[in-house]
Amino acid sequence: MKKRTGKISAKRRSYLSFMFIPHHKGNVRTIRISNYRTTLLTATAFMLVALLTLTGYTLSVVRQNKALKAQHAEELNTILAEKAKLEDYIANQTQQLIENSELISAAATSKSISEEALNKVIAEYEDMVVAYVDKNMNTIRSVSRGGSSGSTNTTFQENLANLKSLIKTVQSAKLAEDEIDSKIAKKEKELTEYLDSLPTYWPLDEVVPVDSPFGRRLHPIYKRYMTHEGIDIGEKKGAPIYAAGTGKVIQAGWNGGYGNCVIIDHGNGFKSVYGHLSAYYVKEGEWVTKGQKIAAMGNTGNSTSTHLHFEIRVNDVPTDPTKFLEKR
Repeated sequence: MKKRTGKISAKRRSYLSFMFIPHHKGNVRTIRISNYRTTLLTATAFMLVALLTLTGYTLSVVRQNKALKAQHAEELNTILAEKAKLEDYIANQTQQLIENSELISAAATSKSISEEALNKVIAEYEDMVVAYVDKNMNTIRSVSRGGSSGSTNTTFQENLANLKSLIKTVQSAKLAEDEIDSKIAKKEKELTEYLDSLPTYWPLDEVVPVDSPFGRRLHPIYKRYMTHEGIDIGEKKGAPIYAAGTGKVIQAGWNGGYGNCVIIDHGNGFKSVYGHLSAYYVKEGEWVTKGQKIAAMGNTGNSTSTHLHFEIRVNDVPTDPTKFLEKR
């Protein structure tokens, strides 16, 4: 018996085999795929599955974004329509208040009705005026505090104008200029005090450009980007600084990086902050009025030059002061 000669390969190839077996007569067919092809096909399959999954997710996100945009547009249109209705209502009520005040004044002058009947009519009229004011003040107060501004798309300045208009309406609704004890006169005082408490008074003698605005900036001392929680204005050392609104001083003294600092609580969620002062003329617990001189400009604390660092906080959240200040 002859010995077989020849070399046997020590390296065997491995395959992936697919067998196709007919149900009836026929030859069995076998397809063999080498290992590297198997790996390639598997990787390709995984990539296709991942691509399909990513494509499906992207399309889903796009559809959701389109739906949200459509929903927001519908909500905005609804809000604008409600605002137009409210403005019409206010205009009609204002005209009615003025007409009623003229009628009551005329009746009181002519003595055409009894004193008891007149007092009853006046009381009903005053109740109507107070109810009208309260209805509008609830909206103005909520938006002024920032509680509803995002949902109503109404700015602080717009509501400030509404408040001033409301005060003028109440003044015109008074039956006598010098009355002080009536419900209307008391409501006028309440509105005026609320207006005075809002921090809208420009804190310097002159309206000057803002040197460093509210928001992210490169800090001049720490040399890294940080949030600037107020605005920097002015540059004259010793220049007088005034209270932005009526309120109670809750801090007057040294306050870390703010240097000499005054903080006033105006109520209704508002606070104003005055930093880097060279001097201050108020003390903690003192009540100050809008426009009252409270301090002098300086360069104390973490400051590179003379200026006033001014903040307005709404519910203790720093907010851009330029949204509130009125340039006088």
